[in-house]
Amino acid sequence: MPIQYQDAAVPPWVGYSEEETIQQQILALSADRRNFLRDPPAGVQFQFDSEQMYPIAMVMLQEDELLNRMRFDLVPKQVKEDVFWRNYFYRVSLIKQSAQLTALAAQQQAVDNREEQKTISPEGVSLTENTIRPKTPPVSISDIPKSGEEEEENEISTSPGVSEFVSDAFDSCNINHEDLRKEMEQLVLDKKEDAATPEEETADWEKELQAELQEYEVVTEADNKDDNWDKEIEKMLQSDE
Repeated sequence: MPIQYQDAAVPPWVGYSEEETIQQQILALSADRRNFLRDPPAGVQFQFDSEQMYPIAMVMLQEDELLNRMRFDLVPKQVKEDVFWRNYFYRVSLIKQSAQLTALAAQQQAVDNREEQKTISPEGVSLTENTIRPKTPPVSISDIPKSGEEEEENEISTSPGVSEFVSDAFDSCNINHEDLRKEMEQLVLDKKEDAATPEEETADWEKELQAELQEYEVVTEADNKDDNWDKEIEKMLQSDE
């Protein structure tokens, strides 16, 4: 049997796009007694008219069994009747405001999406078959006449034994002629130095040989002097006899 609302009062979630979500959030308030005992924060302007909200309160007592139990436990033992409902409907108003902000954000996003679609809509681009059709018939690449340089390059690229990346390995356009000249001069000097090396080695060998001969001559002269001295001594001995 459907619930009969008094004085045409309806639950707070009726009329919202996310009705089921708001209903679950409001019904969840009755599970925590702090939602009924804590006053709104200081400085918050919340207008609560008990007479105006009384029909809605009666409707909620029919909808929410936990709300009935919470009211029975708290009123008037811990909180007055009007304070009980003020704190409760303050939290209900927060849930409703949050739902409104969410709905506004969704609407704004939808508007932005439509504007973006209009910006890139095909209706704004008037391309027809005549505007994109080429004026000249298509020409095959193989039918295009090749210049002499292109033919020569093709022969090089297709000839056997030639690397496919010859242009990467050697690019004559990038050679520095001054550097090439210096390298050639240095190569000639290196060859001259290499050619002079045997002569220098021969000269050094000759110097060493000459030094050895001089030493030999000195020794020979000394030996000759010794022989002469021996002969003179022998003559002197013979004369004494």
